[in-house]
Amino acid sequence: MNNNHFSITSLLLLLSVLLASATAPRKVYIVYLGEHSGEKTIQDIEDDHHSYLQYVKGSKEEAKASIIYSYKHVINGFSALLTPQEAAAISKMDGVISVFESQESRVHTTRSWDFISLLEANFDPTQANGEALLRRANYGKDVIVGVLDTGN
Repeated sequence: MNNNHFSITSLLLLLSVLLASATAPRKVYIVYLGEHSGEKTIQDIEDDHHSYLQYVKGSKEEAKASIIYSYKHVINGFSALLTPQEAAAISKMDGVISVFESQESRVHTTRSWDFISLLEANFDPTQANGEALLRRANYGKDVIVGVLDTGN
């Protein structure tokens, strides 16, 4: 009887942990693994990313379904849908530098249309087609496109 009670209690505990994990809200987390050594192919990098996820998800299929993006060129890392428990587990793995929740951000571009002269009084956007827009914007000549990370 004592053995059966222990087994039932263990089973119930395991089921409650699995259920809590399955129903926990998933959020986008960024997993940063540092710089690339330059020795791995793109496929090798993606396979590494999937292996981290497979460890916490339990299957290759779930790992591939949860990944949002693999950062393979400038930095080494990935973004994935994870529960807080899964994110905490990945953060303790060898090779992981940091894991953080992705924060919603908004675009800070406020002057783009003015910059390429598309809001001038003598320009009627309803009469424009793709070629007219390109010509009006000088085909992008002398335009520098950049990203300013405000940290927000």
